[in-house]
Amino acid sequence: MKWNTRCMVVGLMVVVAMFATMQLIQVTNQYNNIHGRELTAIEHAQNILKKSCREVFPVPQGVRIFSDGRQVRHFAFLKVHKAASGTATSIFFRFGMTRGLTFVLPKWLNIVSSTDTLTEKQIHPRLNKSFDIMTSHVIYNKTAFGKFLHSDSVYVGIIREPYQQFKSSMNYMAPKYVYNISKVNPIQQYLQDPLKYETAKSPRFSWINNRQAAEFGTPDEIIMKRNKTAMKEYVKKLDKEFHLVIISEFFDESIVLLRRMFNWSLKDILYRRLHTRGWDRKLTLPKPRDRKLYRRYAFADYAIYDFFYKRLWKQAIQAGEDFFGEVLHFKQVRDEVDDFCKVFPNITETYTVERSEWNKEFSLDKEFCGMMYSEEEDWVKKIALKQYNIHPK
Repeated sequence: MKWNTRCMVVGLMVVVAMFATMQLIQVTNQYNNIHGRELTAIEHAQNILKKSCREVFPVPQGVRIFSDGRQVRHFAFLKVHKAASGTATSIFFRFGMTRGLTFVLPKWLNIVSSTDTLTEKQIHPRLNKSFDIMTSHVIYNKTAFGKFLHSDSVYVGIIREPYQQFKSSMNYMAPKYVYNISKVNPIQQYLQDPLKYETAKSPRFSWINNRQAAEFGTPDEIIMKRNKTAMKEYVKKLDKEFHLVIISEFFDESIVLLRRMFNWSLKDILYRRLHTRGWDRKLTLPKPRDRKLYRRYAFADYAIYDFFYKRLWKQAIQAGEDFFGEVLHFKQVRDEVDDFCKVFPNITETYTVERSEWNKEFSLDKEFCGMMYSEEEDWVKKIALKQYNIHPK
């Protein structure tokens, strides 16, 4: 009888062990599938243990930059023209200024250069060996950026659907060599043969010749020779260098993903959309066929946009099953904050955002709304005064 009981106990232990092993293998396989590489069960367990119990809102390690829970405080933001970059910049200005971080400060407004990369002569002197944040208009070059930023800096870009960005540039920059083509449908005539009218010696000197690709540092010869193979290789290079590229049309999704990657708070990423405007050139309204014509012309812009559009959603999937729940929550909180701040500067009370599974409870006041409503020029003046004790005109 004792022997039979002993056998039953041993048999039960074997069954439990086998079941536990199968579960561990299944979890490990799931983890492998998410990350696209093989991990041993021990490595998987170690990754789980890296999540500190002190973290109030832990997120999957596959999306966070620093697994030890640190905030990202050293980063470069590639500020691309007419791509909602001003809205993103306002977030970065507020984050850095409230934490006493140092910014790369151009000698003219917030523009280092529209045709060149980061150089010593175009910015105010360094305060220390490296700046904490770079968020100015400039042509991207990883080597040049690295000379001024910390070695652990995170790189973030932004890009807009190229045709929409083209329309915005045509509306805002109003290049005369296009509008002077004809009094009737000049944009359509330009798009029939753009190279016929583009006279700039380099795409960097044009606002509408694959402008976004030019600002991402695409070599001139790739754009001018329309080398699609070389462009594909350059996109692979950008993939390795940029941790995140914000997609303007999905700004909320992008910025929530940034919050998780940077280990920032929900309060850190609140924003107010800046400089939105409609089409105000009534005599040159875009035509439906223009989209196809421009896609054919802006091959470099679309190569970058199409790639990082797809990568954004892959990163979102890696961010966890609750990612889109947080996006929805963020949109709701942002609407509440807009309602609270819209009476600025006549705010006399505070507003409390309740705790959720994605954020701690926090309060907002008149000062915060003032920062939300600050224009880029205001931030530049504040940085100039704080970092260099100068009053830019």
